[in-house]
Amino acid sequence: MAGPLPTTPSEGAARTIRVATAQFETGKDRDRVLSQMLGLIDEGAAGGAQLVHFQECCNYPTSYDDREHAWREAITIPGPMIDAISARARQHGVHVSFNAAVRGAFPDAYMVNHLIGPDGAYIGGNAKQILMWIERDAFRPADQENRVFDTAIGRIGLISCMDGLIPETSRTLACQGADIIVNSLCSNGRDEAHFHIPARSAENGVYMIYANRIGDMVKGEDLERLMAASGMDRETVSGAGESGITGPAGEVIARAGQKDFGLTFADIDLSRVQRTQRLAGRRPECYGLITEDNSALAALTVGRPAAGTVRITTVVPDTGAGPATVSKAVAMIEAAEPGLAVLPELFAWAPDTLQAGEALQGEIDHAIAQLAEAAATRGTYIVAGIPEIDDGRLINRAILIGPEGVRGSYRQVHADPALGWGPGGDDFPVFDLPFGRLAMLLGEDLRYPEAGRMVARQGVDLVACPATWRNDWQYRLMLPERSAENHITIAAVGRADSPVPQPATIVTTAPVYRFPDTMEVNNPDRFQADAPAGSLTVAIDLAPNRDKRLMGSTDLIMDTQPVLYGRLVASDPKMEMV
Repeated sequence: MAGPLPTTPSEGAARTIRVATAQFETGKDRDRVLSQMLGLIDEGAAGGAQLVHFQECCNYPTSYDDREHAWREAITIPGPMIDAISARARQHGVHVSFNAAVRGAFPDAYMVNHLIGPDGAYIGGNAKQILMWIERDAFRPADQENRVFDTAIGRIGLISCMDGLIPETSRTLACQGADIIVNSLCSNGRDEAHFHIPARSAENGVYMIYANRIGDMVKGEDLERLMAASGMDRETVSGAGESGITGPAGEVIARAGQKDFGLTFADIDLSRVQRTQRLAGRRPECYGLITEDNSALAALTVGRPAAGTVRITTVVPDTGAGPATVSKAVAMIEAAEPGLAVLPELFAWAPDTLQAGEALQGEIDHAIAQLAEAAATRGTYIVAGIPEIDDGRLINRAILIGPEGVRGSYRQVHADPALGWGPGGDDFPVFDLPFGRLAMLLGEDLRYPEAGRMVARQGVDLVACPATWRNDWQYRLMLPERSAENHITIAAVGRADSPVPQPATIVTTAPVYRFPDTMEVNNPDRFQADAPAGSLTVAIDLAPNRDKRLMGSTDLIMDTQPVLYGRLVASDPKMEMV
């Protein structure tokens, strides 16, 4: 289990601060940009903000000829831009965060997120870890881990844009005790504000304050080159705006429009931070693969079957618990086309009535035998949530059955507190099937991005996930985010009597990258049943999951930086804070 977790006085003791997030048009006319930033700091202070946050690329847009050009345009610390913003922060006694490229050793420059205190002092900065598209030709990714900064208004971590499309960057900040994560974007992707940023808030139980650009990123010939390189028109390369603030359950507290210039304010109560609760069930000792060098992953896919098309059927009986439920599930499986059938968590049992003993063992054996007979008869595969008894202890488990019988099982790594059973396993097994590589998770695991990473880094194409839905954000945000950030298919099938009933849902990587058309950087396709009980059958092509790239360049797995993720496997992730 996780070791001691960082806590903060703000958790449990009401403490409200006012924050403001900005959006404006970037450009090469740096005097205009800096003047607007200083004016917005004035406006933020007048409105009572204690933190004013700005977008990415405030010093110069991402439009460079080469690395040397990027280095020449980057700022220095100290330097005119930092000095001007520091003076204005000191004048008003406010915190200011923003992103501007910083010179390293020639010709290297880094995209850095900066934090300045109310006394004008430079508190610190975090360099961008994951570079997107044309940024890769101009900058170097971070070579040091991100840090959390202890300030008078709370513990603040800083990321930017693509860093938020993978889970590790925000997670390492949460493990260091962040109350607030500020995210600077230079994005025309509309799914970031509506999907990925709320998901990062919810999974870490923190506030996220995010700022994005509006309007043109560049003008004239630069704009023409950008449109030609991206295959988009002027409208679709324009900044997506919608700067805002999300809360610890992923709720949107405030959000600007897509084209609005100026500030968006919000009052946030740090006593609502849920970071300690979100991290309490982590199992750092089970996440070793996350910190292994990416070059080692190729060995894990040797002999992996080709990814093909499989008919996935979700099966949710409406008959409660007991033998009748098993019989109904078998009938539904036999009525479906062969492929993969996925049943809910503890699908034939009422969890609060379970007691380890011979009677329950008999029920378990009967259910497995019935499902195995159906799998053999139909030539299909089945994943079902079936309890296990181990030395008198109940274990939450998913079991894989094929035409040849039981193939294996997954014992839940992240214990569901509502069951009170404790964790059952400490690994994430994978199984090679005719249509691709499969793993199993259980509903509670979806709250933990580490679970998705552990199976994705083993080359999994498809996750079967029997579930019990206990809150809205677990289903609405965690399920699709686990699919998106890993480019894997997830078939999640919840109990019809879940505390928050939801229809069975299959989320999967789109067959073609649709960003130029939908303006969504990384949003999976979703297929939902009509109701919490019943069945849904969808033919899913697993092959698109094998392409982990966004915009044809940045790889969601191979462009991560495991060397910077040591806190994710540390028994005491708090360590020393800045």
